[in-house]
Amino acid sequence: MSQQLTSARPVAALLGRPQVDLRVVVTAVALFAGGTFYLNQAVHGRQAALFAVGGVFGLLLYHAAFGFTSSWRIFIADRRGAGLRAQMLMLAVACLLFFPVLASGTPIFTETVRGSVSPLALSVVVGAFMFGVGMQLGGG
Repeated sequence: MSQQLTSARPVAALLGRPQVDLRVVVTAVALFAGGTFYLNQAVHGRQAALFAVGGVFGLLLYHAAFGFTSSWRIFIADRRGAGLRAQMLMLAVACLLFFPVLASGTPIFTETVRGSVSPLALSVVVGAFMFGVGMQLGGG
């Protein structure tokens, strides 16, 4: 046991935990905080809050390995369909909740909920590119 502890490998590697690069974590937190601050100053506090919620949920889903491609990959490779069933349940709940609201056009939280159809803009192209890069970096 003492030979393992005196080796060059960190304790985290001995315990089977992945090492965390502190520089990456600090850089990511700084960029995330900077983006939230920028959106709050340049656009609106609501956009900053949406950015923060999206970032937190993205981080949670990434660490939970919950995603469309990973669920399909597990289903095809291991024949386990729990992830696909969860996706179908989420889609069904979203349809049951939002289709009646969209059809009625009634306000929710003082805002009228309606579908938004717009022409393709540069922001959509940049956002789609950033999404694709994020999916590749996240292993999806």
